[in-house]
Amino acid sequence: METPCPQSINLKNKLFSSVLAAQIVQVEDLITGTAGDEVRLPCYLSYNAGNVRLVQVTWLKRAEQGNVNLAVYNPRLGTSYPAAIDRVTLTNVTAPNYTLSIKPLQLPDQGVYSCEVNMFPSGKHESQTRLTVLARPLTEAISVPVDASLSEVPVANCTAASGKPAAQVAWSGSDAGKVTVTETGHADGTVTVVSQYRLRPTSVDDGKNVTCLVTHKTFTDVINLTVTLSVRYPPEVTIAGYDGNWYVGSSGHRLACLAKASPPVTSCRWTLSTGPLPPNVETKGDCLLITHVDYSLNGTWVCEATNALGKGSGKVTVVVKEAVSTSAGAAFATTVIYITVGALVSVLLVVVAVTIAMMKRSRRRVDGTKEKANSCPEKSGEFVIHATLNFKVSDCARPSSRENNNHEATVYADVHID
Repeated sequence: METPCPQSINLKNKLFSSVLAAQIVQVEDLITGTAGDEVRLPCYLSYNAGNVRLVQVTWLKRAEQGNVNLAVYNPRLGTSYPAAIDRVTLTNVTAPNYTLSIKPLQLPDQGVYSCEVNMFPSGKHESQTRLTVLARPLTEAISVPVDASLSEVPVANCTAASGKPAAQVAWSGSDAGKVTVTETGHADGTVTVVSQYRLRPTSVDDGKNVTCLVTHKTFTDVINLTVTLSVRYPPEVTIAGYDGNWYVGSSGHRLACLAKASPPVTSCRWTLSTGPLPPNVETKGDCLLITHVDYSLNGTWVCEATNALGKGSGKVTVVVKEAVSTSAGAAFATTVIYITVGALVSVLLVVVAVTIAMMKRSRRRVDGTKEKANSCPEKSGEFVIHATLNFKVSDCARPSSRENNNHEATVYADVHID
């Protein structure tokens, strides 16, 4: 009869112990927790109380320098915590539940934990759980105030600090910017991610919103951080109020200096290209109030606005028009009628005179011939010329008063030749 090899006997004993431990001590192989939260490591016992007796349950943390006893439960002596760590407790110690709780969880708590159970008469049984500790990153997004520039500069920063693993950072809200990302690792295994939103800032970008999107395993949803861009630029000025219809004697007009700037405008100054400001204007804030319109307002008006970064100006050229009245238009139209009618009558009289002369000459020729050929009594002849002139003038300067300013003249001329 062969004697069993000692190595074979030991291997069988180990396999039997492993199977038995797996049947008696039930744990989760992998557990993930987040630093600052609570994590629970379950340990359940499954055995026949009639065949074996529980002696002790011990939770240990595996370490290179040696195992650390965290919690011990003895049915006769109760619960004790040899490591004196106040964050570690056995919760709901009621057979067969011997769950270990760690609160608040810390990064150094990551590692391998063992739930060991001593039974009589079967001995020690254990199972291991690997705990992974994540770190929730601290997020922040800020605007970086910049001056308008042709160079590409960072205008917003988004930070996901001390995350484990490293957070994912992206931007939305504008297609003009470029993104640069840097990651910095720390001794505790966490990583800080800094993302910069960069562009060539102009006045148009001031006040725009961009959003930083942070994704991490410890977040149930994506974190949205909105940033309002701040771009400083000197004043950009336009002038409003002149519509091209300023007439002599009119009132109620004004010019407004509209300045867009960051930081805000601190002062506005008005000048006129033809000289000092006329007395019929009044400066009020960023506006010029016109008390009444006259030709002194003619010229180019300039508004110069100033802020902390510099100056900007806008200009408008004012041309004052002569006032047009109804009576003036009517008098002008009547004068035109009289002059025109007089000229036409003169022309008509000349034509009539020439016609009469020609008719008389023709008549003498005919009469001379008739005297020689016939001595019949002479008949008187009559030659009539009718000329009519219709002339209408309307005042087009003011269409609304055309009906009142229409003028009409008619000239008749009758010429009799005996």
